[in-house]
Amino acid sequence: MKIYTRTGDRGRTKLYGGNPVAKNDPRVEAYGTLDELNAQLGVLLALDPDDALGTAELRAVQDDLFVLGARLAASNPDRAARKGAIPQMTEDRIEALEAWIDRLDEELAPLDSFILPGGGLPGAHLHVARTVCRRAERSITALIPAQPDLRHLVLPYVNRLSDLLFTLARAVNARSGCPETRWRPMRERAGSGGGADTDRE
Repeated sequence: MKIYTRTGDRGRTKLYGGNPVAKNDPRVEAYGTLDELNAQLGVLLALDPDDALGTAELRAVQDDLFVLGARLAASNPDRAARKGAIPQMTEDRIEALEAWIDRLDEELAPLDSFILPGGGLPGAHLHVARTVCRRAERSITALIPAQPDLRHLVLPYVNRLSDLLFTLARAVNARSGCPETRWRPMRERAGSGGGADTDRE
């Protein structure tokens, strides 16, 4: 089987189920961004030979992203899921992310300022992954008027994943002795008060 098909040479592709769409269709943009995020997680795993990040848990997230991408790529996701053509995700995967965030939070000092993305190499890549995840969230949100069911599981999962990637970046940097670079507005640098920032929404 050849890797190239030439079917996309005119800027078109097909959703799972056969419906043709433009390659810049909002649905293609959404599942393509999830694919980009998954690739970024692959980079992180390659940088983590000693399993400091939690390889098994990150690979489970990679699998989740394929499940979400399959749902976004299916022309009729509910029918495809009923037939077993695409896998389904359940609420327990969101709960697993929340439990992981809670465990990481126990290691960390409370935030009292904004944080500049960076730290060590794994931490910096986690911040990149977080921003890609937020872009995926925006792309999925744009689909909600036509697919309101995305509010029920897909969007909450991606939102929670961004929280996890932010918290994991902080934890990895703390474990590796790479202090966070804090940022404060000029008025706070002058001593007029403190603020706090997280990526949590």
